[in-house]
Amino acid sequence: MNYEQIETFLTIAALKNITAAANYMYLSQSTVSNRIQALEEELDAQLFIRRKGMRNVELTSYGNAFIPIAEQWSSLYKDTQALKHQDNISTLNIAAVDAVNACTYTGLYEMIIKKHPQLKLNIRTHHSNEIHGLVENRTADIGFTFSRINYPNIISKPVFRELMYLVCHKDNEYHDEISCSELSTDNEIYLNWGPDYDQWHLQHWPEDKYPLITVNTGNLLQNFLHEKDRWAIAPMSVIQAIKGRDITYYRIKESPPPRICYELTSRYPNFSHVQAISLFEKELENYIRDNNSICTFEDWMLQNR
Repeated sequence: MNYEQIETFLTIAALKNITAAANYMYLSQSTVSNRIQALEEELDAQLFIRRKGMRNVELTSYGNAFIPIAEQWSSLYKDTQALKHQDNISTLNIAAVDAVNACTYTGLYEMIIKKHPQLKLNIRTHHSNEIHGLVENRTADIGFTFSRINYPNIISKPVFRELMYLVCHKDNEYHDEISCSELSTDNEIYLNWGPDYDQWHLQHWPEDKYPLITVNTGNLLQNFLHEKDRWAIAPMSVIQAIKGRDITYYRIKESPPPRICYELTSRYPNFSHVQAISLFEKELENYIRDNNSICTFEDWMLQNR
């Protein structure tokens, strides 16, 4: 059994077609077939069902059971090869949603690049569902999202929460502990902060009441809050990022659910990145503890979720 055979098996398992797998790997179809035949002989088991006249192949029950083993085998092989190229410089690939990268973690990233020059950060902004996929295939070492999707090879843990506030222009007619009934969606700059938030929003404003405008990132809110009647709802890190631009905020009587941020890591991380991940997590814990705009995680935050 070798790496080429394992990768060929995983490619066919994903594409369900030997010809497509051969094209994807820039190999001849006979080479691909020979690799699978050799692997099946070594395992003494059939991995695929090849039906006459059918282009696609099907995994046998053994083949399905072999996939997670093959993925771990491939992961260990890549880690072993990475040892040859280790030096004092480590690159950490981070994928996070916009609010985390652009607002919550800006101070953390700045601190790390100054305090740990040997740790090179590769930071990318993605949507939550994309981040789960990037961590699953180990393109990203760490992911940060405000939602969780069950993936067998992803460890998901809550790391902090943020309270949500009404945010508006400083020349407004709103007040602290304002009720949702006092706010008209005709003046709302709407951003869907997640399923829990969306459900809360529907409880207080009818579905047929449309907002003034809908945006998809926290940074866009500031572009539309220049008139006194307009309002939005945002977490404190986003508010602090735009607060200096004639922006203020108030507590809402019927408080929106707090945003819980989840850290995603692979169950089988790149071996050469394990120390870098551990270092980042230690600095993250200190950053959250010392940052007044976010709160550390407590068990009650997951109640009724």
